Amino acid sequence: MTAKLKSRTEALAKGLKTYVGSVPCKHCGSFIKHTSSYSCSDCNIKRSKHKLYNKDLMNPYRTKAKQNAKTYRYRARKRNATTPDADHNKILKIYKECEMKTKKTGVVHHVDHIIPLSKGGLHHHKNLQVITAKENWSKGDRLC
Repeated sequence: MTAKLKSRTEALAKGLKTYVGSVPCKHCGSFIKHTSSYSCSDCNIKRSKHKLYNKDLMNPYRTKAKQNAKTYRYRARKRNATTPDADHNKILKIYKECEMKTKKTGVVHHVDHIIPLSKGGLHHHKNLQVITAKENWSKGDRLC
């Protein structure tokens, strides 16, 4: 028992998510366990996989704003345009604000880079603004 706790505490101290326990899993016999729940890693994945496909459980985590922020974060990272001081929470708030304006007014809004990424702009909360889709399409990658 002490060996298991010692391994778990060492894993927690190192910031690891799993550790090798001294008692095997009663379902599959694996010794690899999660630090948060003491449960077997493989069995825990099998028991939790159905939750990913449950729309009622996952809808709060799959918002349009989060999807848009993730897409733009990926594209910006791809272009090496995200700075280390970029506040991702503020960027997410801008995307949520865009989503709320679209719902309130019924007019589609986009999050626009004031200085476009193609012109050397950064994916930073200070370089983002919410404008209508029509304005964004007409602006394109020009500086205003």
